[in-house]
Amino acid sequence: MKTKHIVLVCLVLAASITWYFIFFDQDYQPTTDFDETESHLVVWSRNHKNTYINFIKNLAEDDHVSLYVPKSTPKDSLFYELKSVGVNMDNVHMETVANDNIWIRDFGPVFLMNKSGKTKSLSFKYYEYQENLFPYEYQAIVKERLRASRVVGIGGARELNGKGLAILVEKHEQDANPNLSKDEIAKELKKKLGVKKIIWLKSGLPQDEEQAITPLLDTVYTNGAGHHIDSFCRFVSPNTVLLAQVNSYEINSHPILKMANERLEENYTILKNALDQDGKPLNIIRVPVAPLLFEKEIDVDTHRTFLRSNSYLNFIITKHKVIVPSYGHYMKTEDAISRDLEVQHIFKSIFPNKNIVMLDCIDLNRNGGGFHCIAINKPKKKKKVA
Repeated sequence: MKTKHIVLVCLVLAASITWYFIFFDQDYQPTTDFDETESHLVVWSRNHKNTYINFIKNLAEDDHVSLYVPKSTPKDSLFYELKSVGVNMDNVHMETVANDNIWIRDFGPVFLMNKSGKTKSLSFKYYEYQENLFPYEYQAIVKERLRASRVVGIGGARELNGKGLAILVEKHEQDANPNLSKDEIAKELKKKLGVKKIIWLKSGLPQDEEQAITPLLDTVYTNGAGHHIDSFCRFVSPNTVLLAQVNSYEINSHPILKMANERLEENYTILKNALDQDGKPLNIIRVPVAPLLFEKEIDVDTHRTFLRSNSYLNFIITKHKVIVPSYGHYMKTEDAISRDLEVQHIFKSIFPNKNIVMLDCIDLNRNGGGFHCIAINKPKKKKKVA
């Protein structure tokens, strides 16, 4: 009789575990930029101090911020500095870390959630030539294990709609994973992220080309991130994509704009002819490219002109705001000012219930990034579905 009871208990336990994995621990999807946010993860940068203060101040008005402070910056002094300029420090939690790489979007955790509200996190490999300690530090802080992937996966280089659709850029993936085919990359994303379908775009903006020995055009050099999708194409809902566009009147005004137009229209054709994970066409909204920004740099005896990787689509969504890069205040040209206003109106039409905040991030653009590159939104946990 005792043996029968033990067998019965084991069968019940096995059935429970099976039910758990079939109905409760399955169908994970990456959370998105437009999901409800528990906290924005940001790594402090003293080299971009003014931009960070304005950015964090706007985030912390209504949202929570997890601010990771490199050891080189005293945490207490930063706390009082932020508080003195009006940052709502009740909404900011600070942690000291060894990591001082600010581009957390690229190397930080990917958050996944299933329909039952259960969450888990994933860490992709970072660039082979750069050490990435943050996943280990993050695990220790939150006391949660991050699952790992064997491929290089850069957060700013992929767009996910949270329903099984991913948009990737061929040129970036070829550079990031030179020894893997598109099929091998797709297989890994399907396994680790639950991706059901991938739309492959061809290349990113010329403004976002990585720095090279040779110029992009004549004597113009770039120092961008390298075909990152978050500079020209973004999901704002599971079925709606924003795609940058060169205005028709300026296509022939500069060779770089002509190059950008060719790349963007090739990508537009791909998106227009693509279907989402459910076989439905995408809703595509075009947003003007940012005005070309050229700056001269002097390195010893060398004078170079750099084209900055600026973009209106490197934005962040918060509870009550959308924080969008602006260029009119810095460039002080009629074109940049009017373009800022045009973009602000477009974003307001997309997010009618949110405040559209236009902020300068030129110093981030100089290093190949923007607001979306320096923050990750950790999702708010959903209540379990009955």
